[in-house]
Amino acid sequence: MDWEAAWAPYDEATYRATLELVQPDDVVLDIGAGDLRLALRLATIARHVYAVERRTDVLGPALERRVSDSPLPANLTVVCADARHWPFPSGLTVGVLLMRHCRHFGLYVSKLRAAGARLLITNARWGMGLEAMDLSKPGLAWDFDTLAPGWYACVCGAVGFVEGPPTMPIDLEYVQQVEECPRCACKERK
Repeated sequence: MDWEAAWAPYDEATYRATLELVQPDDVVLDIGAGDLRLALRLATIARHVYAVERRTDVLGPALERRVSDSPLPANLTVVCADARHWPFPSGLTVGVLLMRHCRHFGLYVSKLRAAGARLLITNARWGMGLEAMDLSKPGLAWDFDTLAPGWYACVCGAVGFVEGPPTMPIDLEYVQQVEECPRCACKERK
């Protein structure tokens, strides 16, 4: 099964946590917007929302329902396209990527940074929970010798754990943001 193409709505707690991170002056890109249930709510808060969804069988019925009920908000732009290939508009401040089985995380991070986004709200990197990833500053350069023991998360989407001496205390709540981890390097060599 192509998990990334599958669409499933998230629970109310996930939507609420996402909405709490969005500010009135934000320009948001909702990647994989599905039936627009989150994009419509984002539009009540943000200055503008772009909702991109590639599946017409999910997006079409949602748009048809909206047309019969009420028009889309003026600050919501809906795009039926594959976000991997669709050029992100400049001036974005926030990306939303609720897609636990995302296989193109690094690409989306790169495109969001190029479009000016400072924040990515996602569950894609860890496959659970929700994180607010600061896109405005680069992660630590990967260096196994200087990386502190504990959890790391790379902008490519890889996550892992660096072991330390058995006697060394490790803060399991702290996650080091890194760039160009060994998994990135493997991808580049292929």
